[in-house]
Amino acid sequence: MVSCAQYCMFISAPGCVVMTYLGFLIAIGSETVYVVPHSRVEGAFALFITAVLYAIFFAISYNSEYSQIQRSQNVDEWINSQQIREAEMEMQDLPNQKQPEQQVQEQQ
Repeated sequence: MVSCAQYCMFISAPGCVVMTYLGFLIAIGSETVYVVPHSRVEGAFALFITAVLYAIFFAISYNSEYSQIQRSQNVDEWINSQQIREAEMEMQDLPNQKQPEQQVQEQQ
C-alpha cells in the first residue's frame, strides 16, 4: 500500500522536473510556450520558485518515509537486545545445576 509520503514523492519529483523545464523554455524565449513579452522574466522566476518548492516537498517526504523505516529498525534492535539481556539475567539467576555427566560420576 502506498503511503502519503510516497505519493508526495511520486508527485513532487516529476513536478520539479516539469516546472524547471518550463522555466528554462520561458527564460530563453522559446516559441513553443507563449508568454506575454513583458512578463517573461517574472514567469520564469515563478516557475523556478515552484520547482524549488516541489524539490523541498520531495525532500521532506523522502526524509519522512525513510527515517521512519530507520526508527522502526532501531526499535526492533532495542527490543531484541532487551530480550537477550533478560534471558541472560534469567540464566544467571538459575541455581547452579550440575551437569548430568557430573551427577553420574558422583553416583559411582
